[in-house]
Amino acid sequence: MAAAPMQIPIRVSANIPNATRADIAAREFTLICDEPPERHGNNEGMLPLEAFLAGYVACSNVIMNMIAAELKISFSGMTLKAVGYLDPRGYTGTEKLAAPFVRLRLTISGRVGGHTERLDDLKSQLRWRCPAAATFISAGTEVEEIWELVEA
Repeated sequence: MAAAPMQIPIRVSANIPNATRADIAAREFTLICDEPPERHGNNEGMLPLEAFLAGYVACSNVIMNMIAAELKISFSGMTLKAVGYLDPRGYTGTEKLAAPFVRLRLTISGRVGGHTERLDDLKSQLRWRCPAAATFISAGTEVEEIWELVEA
């Protein structure tokens, strides 16, 4: 019988001061999520879905650089931007959706050096090694990556 795969717990908690705000804590860090006034919030933090996409961008950065180190590729002056295209029928209760984000575009810009001939390998690995990217892809979200790299 095969051993069960290792599972690493990732913990967050939130204090909820009102119906739209969540003061989220993870380790010694905090993040505030809130809704804008037109959705009955006080605009005191990111939208929850902005924080969700921020996690995707941050995870992509970490995993991209981890793979780059393995492949002897270097990055500098990097920016990552994500735009998610949300189908509102799920949260409005109109329809149960497998993938509320229908489409997601990640733009990765900056300078690249080292073994740049291995970039295609890095790009391929990023899609399945980044837990956030793999979650979107397995849900059926169309993920488009735009790489705007110049040789360092």
